[in-house]
Amino acid sequence: MALPCLLWVWLLVPGIQGVKDGDMRLADGAAANEGRVEIFHGGQWGTVCDNLWDLTDASVVCRALGFENATEALRGAAFGPGTGPVMLDEVECTGSEPSLAECRSLGWLKSNCRHKQDASVVCSNETRSAHTLDLSEELSFALGQVFDNQRDCDLFIHVVAQGPEELDLCAHTLILTANPEAQALSGAPGSNLTMSVDSECMPVVRDFIRYFYSRRIEVSLQSVKCFHQLASAYGAQQLQAYCGRLFATLLPQDPSFRAPLDLYAYALATGDAVLEELCVQFLAWNFEALTQVEDWLSVPTALLQVLLPRTELTVSSELALLQALDIWSRGTGASYREVEDLVQHVRFPMMLPEDLFELQFNLSLYRAHEALFQKKIMQALEFHTVPLPLLAQYRGLNLTEDTYMPRMYTSATWSAMVTRDSRNRRNQGLQYGYRSRFAYTPEPYGGRYGPYQSFQTPQHPSFLFRTKLVSWTLLYLSTMQSCWNYGLSCSSGELPVLGLTQSGYRDPTIGYENKALILCEGRFVADVTDFEGLKAMIPSAAATNSSRRASAFPCTSGAFSGFRVTIRPFYLTNTTSLD
Repeated sequence: MALPCLLWVWLLVPGIQGVKDGDMRLADGAAANEGRVEIFHGGQWGTVCDNLWDLTDASVVCRALGFENATEALRGAAFGPGTGPVMLDEVECTGSEPSLAECRSLGWLKSNCRHKQDASVVCSNETRSAHTLDLSEELSFALGQVFDNQRDCDLFIHVVAQGPEELDLCAHTLILTANPEAQALSGAPGSNLTMSVDSECMPVVRDFIRYFYSRRIEVSLQSVKCFHQLASAYGAQQLQAYCGRLFATLLPQDPSFRAPLDLYAYALATGDAVLEELCVQFLAWNFEALTQVEDWLSVPTALLQVLLPRTELTVSSELALLQALDIWSRGTGASYREVEDLVQHVRFPMMLPEDLFELQFNLSLYRAHEALFQKKIMQALEFHTVPLPLLAQYRGLNLTEDTYMPRMYTSATWSAMVTRDSRNRRNQGLQYGYRSRFAYTPEPYGGRYGPYQSFQTPQHPSFLFRTKLVSWTLLYLSTMQSCWNYGLSCSSGELPVLGLTQSGYRDPTIGYENKALILCEGRFVADVTDFEGLKAMIPSAAATNSSRRASAFPCTSGAFSGFRVTIRPFYLTNTTSLD
C-alpha cells in the first residue's frame, strides 16, 4: 500500500511530473516571454548565477522555450530573487546548445552566488523580414568627387587669411542645402562668399568644405584644432562635437605636451569651458611628466594658478613640485608677485622637516622670497610637531584646508603599483629619511590570488608619525574567487577591480581618501578613481557598450599598463578623540 501512496503524492507535486534534468523555465515575469531563468536538476528547480551571463546564453534559454531569440540578458535578479539552490555559475554557451546544462560552466551546484545575482532573460519571436542593400559609401565617394572636380558651381568661395595667402573654391548650393550642417554656407545671400580663417587653418579649408559633400573627414592631431574652429564658426555642430570628443583621444598622443598647452590657450581664446577643463584635467593628472619636458618653461602663469590649487595633482612629492616651480621661475623670468601667488599654493606641511630646513641652501626661490618662505616653514613645523588635540584647542587651525591635505604623491613613501601580470618584487622605498623594505604577503603569485603588491606607509604626513607604519596590500582582482579569497565582495559586473586592504593599528583621528591612478602605455595617467571602502572600479580603456564607464582619456593600446595606488591620510578633526 505504501508504494501506491508515494506514487500518488508524486503525481500531485506541481512542476515535477515529466520534468528532466536540464529543463528550463521562466519565473516571475509579467509575460510568458520574460522572467528569471530556472533550471531543473536532481529533482528540484534552481536558478542560474549572472557571472559571465550574456545574450548568447540567454538565446539558448529562449530557443529551448520556443522563442526565436533573446533580446535582453539581464543580471542582478531583475525579476526578483529566486529560491532553492543556485544550480549553475559562469555559464558560457556557444549558442547552439539545447540547454544551459550543455554549456560550459563550473558544474552543477558549484557557486558562491546568492540569489541577488540570479540571471534573467527577455525573449522575442521577432525576426527580420527585410534585407537591405547599402551602397551609401559609394554615394559619399561620388559626392566628394563632385566637389573635387570644381565644375558647374553656383557658389564661389573666396578664402582669406591674415597673411597674403588666399584660396578660391566653388560649391553647389543644391548639395549644400541637403546638409543641415552647411546652412551657414548655403544660406549666404548671392553667389559669392568670403571666408576669413587663421593662416594655420588654410590647409584644411578644402577638406572642411568637402566634408559637407561626402560627410566624411579625417582629423589628425595637427588638424583637430582647425576643424573645431571652422566647425564652430560655420555651424557644423556634428563636426564640432566630434572634434571635441577627439581632444580627449589626441591629448595623450603628444609626449612633449605641446598639444595640450596649445589647446588650453585655444580654449581660453574661444571661451570653450569644456575643452579648457579637459586640458586642465589631463595636465593635472600628468603634472609630474609635464615638469620633465622642455615645454615646462612655456607653461603660462595663468595655467599654473589653475593647476597648483588642485588636490588631484600627480607629482612624486610636494618637494619635487616646489623644485619644479623653482626651475620654472628661473627659466621664465616671472614677476615677483606672480611667483609669490604661486608659492602660496605649495603645501609646505606635506614636506618633511629636514627638507624644509634645506630649502634655504638649495632653492633660489627662498632667497628671493625669504619672508614668505619663513612664514610657510613655521606653519609646516607646527603641523609636524604639535599633536592634533593641541592644534585644535589652541590654534584653531582648519586642518581640512588644502594646505594640510596630501595630493596624489607617487613616491615610494606613499604609493605602490600593480599590473595585471606583475609578479611580486622586492622594491625599496625611502621613508622619512631611512630605507625600509616593503613587506610582502607570503602567498604565491598567480593561481587563485592574482597579482598583488604589499607595502608600508606612515600613518600620517606629520613627523609625529614617522615611526608608525601602516601595512597595505594592493590587489588586482579579475575573478570572483580572488575577491572571496581576500574577503571582498565583488559582482561580475565590477570585475576586474582593484582591492586595497589595510592592517595594523588604526588611529581614530586619521582617515584616508586613497586614489588609484590608471596608467596607459606606462606613459600617462588615463584616469583616476577613488577607493570606496576596499575597492576601486577600473574603467574601460575605450568607450564601449558595457556598463563600465570609459576612462577619461582613452588608452589606444586597448589595455591599461598598470595601476598605482596613492595613500592620502588626513586628520579627522571632528573625532571624539579630540575631546
